[in-house]
Amino acid sequence: MRIGIVGAGAIGMLFGGYLSKHGHDITFLVRNKNIEQLYIQQENLSEPEPIKCQIVSSIATMNQMELIIVAVKYHHLSSLKKDLDSLPREIPLMFIQNGLLHIQFIDTLKQSNIILGSVLHGATKSNPATVQHLGVGVTSIGIYKGKWTSLEQFLHSNIENFPIQYSQNIYQILFKKALLNSLINPLTTIAHVQNGELIKNESYKEILRSIYEESLEAFVECKELLSWEEVVSLCQNTEKNYSSMLKDYQSGRIMEVETIVGAILREAENRNKALPILNTFYLLLKEMNKAGE
Repeated sequence: MRIGIVGAGAIGMLFGGYLSKHGHDITFLVRNKNIEQLYIQQENLSEPEPIKCQIVSSIATMNQMELIIVAVKYHHLSSLKKDLDSLPREIPLMFIQNGLLHIQFIDTLKQSNIILGSVLHGATKSNPATVQHLGVGVTSIGIYKGKWTSLEQFLHSNIENFPIQYSQNIYQILFKKALLNSLINPLTTIAHVQNGELIKNESYKEILRSIYEESLEAFVECKELLSWEEVVSLCQNTEKNYSSMLKDYQSGRIMEVETIVGAILREAENRNKALPILNTFYLLLKEMNKAGE
């Protein structure tokens, strides 16, 4: 397949690296015109490998793509609307942002075929041109709007360390991930610790459990959707990782506070429920976010 990827952040590069290994024809749309080659460093491998791809700086070069993956963060989406609207309506767009607010943006687009994705891999950029794959997860995708004739072909892109699965209820998966991120990202960012510290340190673990318990009261379905054991397991499996929110803060970038934490708070408000602990973290993070603006 001819696949375009808008944005060369960690997750966009991860997709490009593995999809190119499967034989797809990958084109990256990037803002940095100085980048001539991108690299991926797979988990447990010492040397980065070149990603087989083209690198372009104009959306017009993507008019013939069979799929375009939009891999920028939520707060960059609004600046892309004009470019995305200029694409042929029938080209399927796949959005893989964190959180939930990007769905509101998607509803403003003219595209006929929209796919949503939820990505659970651990990845970070060691430099502007190299992504490190820190932990293998699952990519779940689902059709949000229209149809996708190449769905089966894309699902067969499963290769080692990059599993892909289809979901009939992709919104539920996105909500679960946003909830998980709301449990882990704010606390790790405010405490400046790796994920594993949330269960190793008794004080952090008690706070984490308190946020989890208040979430259960607001979202009854979470008792089936997300167990406490699963939260602990995620912290254990990513114990050496720094959350994406903490990495953004440390790098002076805008954190994804609104689309992750803010979206969960609004969903609770829609149900006439309160999340006082998470709301306190939200207010603190909003102040911290001013450094990234």
